[in-house]
Amino acid sequence: MKRKVFALLIMVFAFAIINAGISKGSDLNKKFEKDSIIVTFGNKTRLIIYGENRKELDKILKYDLNALLKDLKIRLDSTQADTTYLREEFNGNNYLKNQDDKDEKDYVRIGLRGIHVKDGDTRVSIDGKGVEVRDGDDVVTSDSNYRRVGRRFHKSGRSSSPRKGFNVAFGLNTYGTNETTPGYNKAGYELKPFGSRFISLGYIASAKVVQGKNAGFHVDFGADFSWYNLMFDNNNTVVKNTEYVEFLPVVDKNNEEVVMRKSKLVVPYVNLSIMPTVSFSHSFISYLSAGVYGGYKLGSYTKLRAEGSKDVDHVRKNFYIEDLRYGLAAEIGIRKFPDLFVNYDLNYLYEDKRGPAVRMLSFGVRLF
Repeated sequence: MKRKVFALLIMVFAFAIINAGISKGSDLNKKFEKDSIIVTFGNKTRLIIYGENRKELDKILKYDLNALLKDLKIRLDSTQADTTYLREEFNGNNYLKNQDDKDEKDYVRIGLRGIHVKDGDTRVSIDGKGVEVRDGDDVVTSDSNYRRVGRRFHKSGRSSSPRKGFNVAFGLNTYGTNETTPGYNKAGYELKPFGSRFISLGYIASAKVVQGKNAGFHVDFGADFSWYNLMFDNNNTVVKNTEYVEFLPVVDKNNEEVVMRKSKLVVPYVNLSIMPTVSFSHSFISYLSAGVYGGYKLGSYTKLRAEGSKDVDHVRKNFYIEDLRYGLAAEIGIRKFPDLFVNYDLNYLYEDKRGPAVRMLSFGVRLF
């Protein structure tokens, strides 16, 4: 009798295991069916290729999967364990069909075809077609339709300033001055050159002072909103304590340093400017402008995103950043090319003795 009961228990236990395996396989299929490619070999083998979206899955076509599977077979043969689970990490670049698709090194290229910059996943292209900024596969901003609507990069008109009207500027931030400050290591708050972006949206009014046959003199008055995006060139972030700011590595719950994909400080301002401008009617240079500006800080926050994660954390504090900014500005207009600008802050970014002694320098292009 005991044997029969024991055999019955074994049969029930085996049936439960089989059902659990089937249920687990079904749940696995449901989990991946919307964002994966699942290839089934018979009833017991599945090859699952997971991607965050359709664009990521399309990238699979660039790889030689036969070569990857051959290497996987070699690794399976080399393991001595009798296991159904094997985790291996491969460098995907080794299996690209076209080796030209490998990640390029960062570069700055200036020539007759325009200006092209690459810094990690960020690419900036400025040419006769317009301005395009890409962050990975995503277009951050694009002015490629500029010519299609019949507009030029500079405004024409003898009676008004070429700068008059709605204004959008895009550029980069760096430290114009970075003085040695007690208690701070410059490497701790260094910026990524092409990840630290400057954006400005505003309007410019103009008063004509004098107008000649080939040139005019104007005084331009501007109001705009601008953003400093300061991306740190390491895993550090800015941390505010009771008396000053520190630049410390981002750590997880186990107090281990986290590799950061993005660690930036964002500071928005509202600004006013006065820019005397000389315009030229028939010159390669459409205008020259120089003047002063002042702004008031609207807030500040950090933006953190760990490598391999889609989660973004924001910390909103003032970080002892000066409320007011003021400085010198200059612009040059070039026909059939984006206008160029440069801004230099005369004030320090952080309050005295509460942060490093740095002044900001912004430069880039005025889209229109």
